[in-house]
Amino acid sequence: MGAPMPPGLRPHRDRPPEWAIPCPVPTCRAKPGTTCHTPTGRRLTAGSHASRLDAWLVHQTTRPAA
Repeated sequence: MGAPMPPGLRPHRDRPPEWAIPCPVPTCRAKPGTTCHTPTGRRLTAGSHASRLDAWLVHQTTRPAA
């Protein structure tokens, strides 16, 4: 009962911020708002690839201030 909820089952408001961009991993190609997948099509238990998080962080630092 005390296990954490997998990222794919979280309510929309609790989704990780890196899901706002598509995954850059060629074998994954997850669309914005969806979890990353393994090359065989299974969902990642972590929710997203490390390179997707890195790409999102770069996107955040390079976008102009509003």
